[in-house]
Order: sequence, then structure tokens, then C-alpha cells
Amino acid sequence: MRSSIIVVLVSGFLVVRPAFAENPLDCGKRSLADAVASLGDKALVIKFTGLCAGPIVIDTDGVTLEGVGDAVIDGGTQDAVTITGAARVTLASFEVRHGRNGIVADNGAHLSLTDMNVHGNAASGISLRTGSTAVIRDVTIAENGLHGLDVQGGSAIRVNGTLNATSNQVFGISVNGSSLTMAKATVAAIGNVVGVQIGTNANAFIDDSSSVINANNNLATGLTVVSGSHLVSFGGTINASGNAGVGVSVNSKSGLDLDAGSTLDSSGNGDGVLIQQNSVMTVFNNPQFSGAPGFSTVSVRNNTRTGLRVLNEAVITVSNQARVDSRQNGTVGFVGDNGAAATLVNSTITGNVARDIQLTFGTRVDLQSLTFGSYSCDATVLVRGTSGIICPH
Repeated sequence: MRSSIIVVLVSGFLVVRPAFAENPLDCGKRSLADAVASLGDKALVIKFTGLCAGPIVIDTDGVTLEGVGDAVIDGGTQDAVTITGAARVTLASFEVRHGRNGIVADNGAHLSLTDMNVHGNAASGISLRTGSTAVIRDVTIAENGLHGLDVQGGSAIRVNGTLNATSNQVFGISVNGSSLTMAKATVAAIGNVVGVQIGTNANAFIDDSSSVINANNNLATGLTVVSGSHLVSFGGTINASGNAGVGVSVNSKSGLDLDAGSTLDSSGNGDGVLIQQNSVMTVFNNPQFSGAPGFSTVSVRNNTRTGLRVLNEAVITVSNQARVDSRQNGTVGFVGDNGAAATLVNSTITGNVARDIQLTFGTRVDLQSLTFGSYSCDATVLVRGTSGIICPH
């Protein structure tokens, strides 16, 4: 069914738009899928209301779908909304549910998502593929069968405002071989199996001091950076608590940089922070360059097992205006094992149940300005610095 068209003369130019740009299309009376398909090559706004049947396919540049009142697109076991190769597409103020995937962008599509609720889809809530890009603001992705947000195939996503990924069956947010940027954003990954994964040579950047990741109460890991990936925080905050496995992990030749007064607080998990398999964590702040006066800080407290573990030739370097605070963990505050290396300054490792520091099997440490209590180390450990630790002990 083709919609009626309004032609308006504005400043000498013809503007063509459907009648339902002002009067919302009622999905109880008209097909939203047909209205979108009838656009041809026109860049138009469609406002709609009611329960609309998918699938909806957008392949025209400049299309806006905006919900009014109770506006829902139901995928009916197919991909509910697909944007293929189209640019400047806007989706705003509606619910997407019960699709195979909720929203799919592929073939270099570019879109923005604002005030969206994407839930109850069999696979992923939102999936970006094959070099697609998206800007999202105030979006909820919940209770999807695999992932809440899945970014892959050289795609890129920018988060402004809020992004809530809750109760998805695998990853709340999965970024593989792609990129994620947060700017003035709050990302919450809660109640998934894994909260946030940055994987397979992906890159992620926390752009400012007002941006926060909250990765809480996930069944396994809160935040993981894995398989050659890298996450950089420039003044941002990462909170991980209540995760049954690990609060924050950096694995398999990956990296995590905390700069410009960034904070990582991983408390009340199984393990607080795990760095392993040739991965690197760097914690630093040079105020004369960053413009941030505070300390970059790693705080690991009250975890059931260990506070901070560095294993299998992984490295942690804490330098300049930075520190580690590891206290009241259930076993050991800081563990170095199997060729690990650590440089720690300005740090406090005290009050942990079994011991504060445990160094074994070829670990190398440079410890300056360190406050600690009990420790153990074997004859394979190399220590320098001003800590007073002597191995074996």
C-alpha cells in the first residue's frame, strides 16, 4: 500500500514527505513494512504507532522511523529491522522485540539509535556487521537469546548517554574485530553471563572523565579484554562488582591502559582483576600532559578469592601519579606467577586473608613506595626497589 504524499514549497525548494510525518501511521490500519518499502529513493520521516509486524527493511539513505506513544515492531521470528547499505538512518522512541535479531545493520550501513528498547530476540538485540557504524543514546537491550549488542566485521559504535545491557544469555556487549567509543556515556552491563567483551583485535576508548562502565552481577566475568584487543580509558571509570568469576580480565596478548585519573574499582567479585597470557595493563597519569590532577587508581577490595593476579608472562606497570589499592580479599591481595612482571608505586596491599603478596616461578617485580603486610616468594623471583622484600621467603 502506497502512502499519500504532501508536497510543500519551502524557500523555493520542493520538500516531499509522507502524510504520516505529521499524522502517525497506525499499524493497526496500515503496514509499516509497506510504507518503508514504498519510499523508493526518497529521504523521509515516518512516525508510527501501535504494534507493527516485521520484518522492516531499510535500504534508502536518510530514512527516519520514529515511534509515537506505544510503538512496537515485532519481528515474528525474522530479523525485525534491517538497515542494509543505507546512510543517515535514524531509529527513535520505539520497542523492537521477538525477532531472530532485533536490529541488524550491514553492508556499510550508518544509523543512529535513540530512546530504544530492544528485547526478547532469539539471537542478538542489536547487531552491526560488515563495516557498519552506529551512534546510540539512551538504549536498553535486554533478555536476548545470545548477545545484547554485537559489533563485528570491522564495524564501529559510539555510545553517548546511556546504554543498558541486562539479562542477555551470553554477552551483554560483544565487540569483535571492531571498535567502541564512549563519550559522556554510562554503560551498564548487568545480569548477563559476561557483561562486556572487547575481543579479537578490537579497540575500545573511554573518552572522558564523565564516562562510566558498570559491569555488575554477571554470571562469569564483568569486563574482559581478550585476543589481541585493547581498551584505553582517558579519565573514565570502570566499576565491576558482584561478578561470580572475575571482575575485570585482560587475556591473550591484550591491553588495558588507565590514564588521566582513570579509576578501575573491581570489588566483591570472585577475583578482582586477572591479567594473563602475555597481556599488559598500564596505569599512569602525567598531569602536565593529561590535564587531570588526580591519581589513576586500581582498587580491588573484598573479592572472595584474589585481588589482583598477574600470570603467564603478563605485565602490570603502575607509574607516575598512579596506584593500586588491594585490601580485604579472601585469599591473596597480589599474585605474580609464571614469568609475570610488575612495577608498582604509591600502592597499598594490606589486610588480605591468606597473605598480601605471593610471588612464584620466575616473577620479576620493581616495588617502590609500597605499603604491605605479609608476603611469600620463592628463589626464582627477582625483586628490586625499596620494598624490603627478600626472596626466598
